[in-house]
Amino acid sequence: MKPSRRKSERGNALLEFALGFSLLWMLFSGVYQIGYAYYIYDRLTVATADAALLGSRLSYDTGNPSAYTTALQNMVVYGSETAGAYPVVPNLTTSNVNVDPHLDANGIPRYVTVNISGYTINALFKSFILPNKPGATGLYYGQINCSGC
Repeated sequence: MKPSRRKSERGNALLEFALGFSLLWMLFSGVYQIGYAYYIYDRLTVATADAALLGSRLSYDTGNPSAYTTALQNMVVYGSETAGAYPVVPNLTTSNVNVDPHLDANGIPRYVTVNISGYTINALFKSFILPNKPGATGLYYGQINCSGC
């Protein structure tokens, strides 16, 4: 025998499903968005730390300091000293990477700082702008060359 339902109770299951599903969808998409932002930030943190480590060991030519800066920028963006085709995170360019070798009075680096500026993480519903973060600093103990001397 069928249980009898009143007309006012029809569609309750569909309405409850729609409300429950929309709440769960918002919850899961918010977790995804935060997780994705942390994932991209972690990739950038590792890339800047690797570049600072490379910059502390890389030879510095006082006659051509742009080669040193370019190598570190490529290390952050592509994971290698040379330019590649695919950046480690989407939409990252060498213009987003700041390299500061902190030169002393003789033009010799004492330590190197690498950071990201002006990069935007485009998550699912929101974009996060990173002002001068993440960054890493390493003490310089590489070899000094003087090609212009």
